[in-house]
Amino acid sequence: MSIEEVRPALDEELISLRGVGLAFGNQTVLSGIDWRLARGQSVLVVGPSGSGKSTWAMLVAGLIPHSIEGRVTGEVWRHPRLGRAGAIGYVFQDPDSQFCQIRLGEEVAFGLENKAMDPAAMGPAIRQALREAHLDAPLTMEHQHLSGGNKQKLALASALAMSPELIILDEPTANLDPVATDQVFREIDHLTDDGHSVLVIEHKFQALADRIPWMILMGRDGRFHRFGPTAVLMQEERQWMRAEGLIADPPSPRARGHRSPAARPVIELKEVAYRYHRHGPTALNGVSLSVQPGELVALVGTNGAGKSTLLKVMAGLVKPQHGSCVRPDTRQVAFGFQNPEHQFIFERVVDELANRYVEGPIPDDVAALLDEFSLGREARMSPYALSQGQKRRLSVAVMVQREHAVYCLDEPTFGQDARTREVIMERLSERQQRGAAVIISTHDMDLVERYATRVVAMDGGTILFDGLFEELMRHPDILERAHLAPGSLDADATGEPAATFGPVAERARKSLLGRLNPAWKLLTVFVAVGLTAFATRLDQTIAVALVPLVLLAGFSGLRLTSIAKRMAPFVIFFALYVWTMTAYAAVGPKTPVIQFLWYRLSYPGFLKGLVLGFRMLAAVSFGVLFVSTIDLVDLVKSLSRQFRVPPKFSYGTLAGLRFFPQFQEEWAKLRLARKVRGRDARWSAIRIVTYALPLLSDAVRLSERVAIAMEARGFIGPVTQKSDARTYYEASTVTWGDAAFGVVAVAAVAAAIWH
Repeated sequence: MSIEEVRPALDEELISLRGVGLAFGNQTVLSGIDWRLARGQSVLVVGPSGSGKSTWAMLVAGLIPHSIEGRVTGEVWRHPRLGRAGAIGYVFQDPDSQFCQIRLGEEVAFGLENKAMDPAAMGPAIRQALREAHLDAPLTMEHQHLSGGNKQKLALASALAMSPELIILDEPTANLDPVATDQVFREIDHLTDDGHSVLVIEHKFQALADRIPWMILMGRDGRFHRFGPTAVLMQEERQWMRAEGLIADPPSPRARGHRSPAARPVIELKEVAYRYHRHGPTALNGVSLSVQPGELVALVGTNGAGKSTLLKVMAGLVKPQHGSCVRPDTRQVAFGFQNPEHQFIFERVVDELANRYVEGPIPDDVAALLDEFSLGREARMSPYALSQGQKRRLSVAVMVQREHAVYCLDEPTFGQDARTREVIMERLSERQQRGAAVIISTHDMDLVERYATRVVAMDGGTILFDGLFEELMRHPDILERAHLAPGSLDADATGEPAATFGPVAERARKSLLGRLNPAWKLLTVFVAVGLTAFATRLDQTIAVALVPLVLLAGFSGLRLTSIAKRMAPFVIFFALYVWTMTAYAAVGPKTPVIQFLWYRLSYPGFLKGLVLGFRMLAAVSFGVLFVSTIDLVDLVKSLSRQFRVPPKFSYGTLAGLRFFPQFQEEWAKLRLARKVRGRDARWSAIRIVTYALPLLSDAVRLSERVAIAMEARGFIGPVTQKSDARTYYEASTVTWGDAAFGVVAVAAVAAAIWH
């Protein structure tokens, strides 16, 4: 049944739902929902993990069924103002899935461009939004270098910048340290006080109970249990919350594990240093750490402190660039990625838990795990169709079903309610007490106090503290520096500042050629390369090849050594051209040849090889000139502005380009996940086939999510079809310099040919 547009009685209402239900295929997700949202109303949405809170939020925002197909029943009405670009600011659970640009400034600007904001006003709006989200990082920084928590802050800034009518925050503090969490809660206070309409889905709801006046309680059946004043529901529904696992029972003092003495550590790091990019920041700096069997070690600290990188080193996902790491064989190490999807290798939940395809009845041990981790109803579903919290539980369940010497988990309780958080930690504690070493990164200090036998606090890629929880609490200076003291609201969470470009690339970008309009420069290069086909004599091809080399040497900002490195691979092709034509070119019967082994070497063939080789070098040199002096972001956007390429194509291309740098890391994650589960291919050639499908599937899924996120930020309608229907944050003008470069380059090539 299609949605009927029914206008509510009161004009101040923004949204009205009457008897609304939602189903995907044969699976009913939401049912019987009656609810209205008034302008300026702030609502806290609370429910068990997997109850449908995120799905309901996407329905409210209009993403379902317009962007995500689903069968909606009942009546839905939205105020017409919510239909304009940027009227709804949406922060998704997984921040990676909502980024469509490459650099911070442009990411925040994307929604403003769709609103057609004056470019002169974008800069101040972007900086203000980043301040409100407490993200202190350069606007030119590539967001792939941010930690998971700082990516969440960027997603929040992107939503706040649009000054939306309605703001939807889906687990906005899930990956944030205590200080950053307090900062986000403080910003929610400001939004509420300023009269914004705000919907907040949050498992840390008790900290928000005094800040948000209204509350929705959702049951596991996808229905609203109750909607009303937060204070009233917190008092009257406490028993229901405890029964649903939203509030934990008081912790048992015996639940915390005890460190087991051991003669030899199972993992030992000495002076480990690591950085992801040559010119980027140091993610780990001189880290020395040993972990013994029977320990449960909690890594805590600021967002971007290096916790995830340290876990990857201990698990063998990345190798130290300096120092050493002694650890068990990869098959003895279980690793839980921050994004649980990285370790799924089957297409059904039951198969993931069984580590094989299950035919017929579900085995008893698998059924017990499904029940323990509250995944029984989802047994036959695809793991990728689960909620974020359910995916996390599945990934942990897959790991703990097998014995390992070491368990490394990155944010294992992300997206969990009190009950499921306890299930996960009890299972890990059980493994620890049976002699395994468990290392987790977390921002949940209550969890650390209850379960950790040892705490390692980090900041800036270094270890600030290594000892017992009680000892850490006696060091307020360390707590403040590691952002573990929620009262330090003025602390800056700077993340992992990294330069967008290395020194060599930066010089090229600021050079005379680098400042040219990339679209017009591309046109010039196409014309110049096309003309090289008319060079048929050796003197012509040598002259033509010199043109781009002279431009590179004089106007690209690159040193001669850098140019030589870029051209070096093509010298090999040049030699192959010359050799192939010398040895195989057809010659007349009277042409002198030199017999060498089974080759007939000829001088005419040698000349032909030189002509083809220099022509190839000319074309390649123009390509090197272009690639070395342009920025892909600027190129894609200038194609829309100068050549009227539809934004849907250019921005879609740009969103896809940002995944290429992650390919190597995704490959490594897949290999580690399969190694741990005994599913890795023995031969590298087979891996290419084995990994191709999951990598492609992951790319398709992520592309779909990014497309949905782009639409949520106003990238719909004319904005996607017409380049002049939106504005642009970065200027992309055509100057006399572009014309001069085109004339000089083309004229120089023409003169070299027809001199």
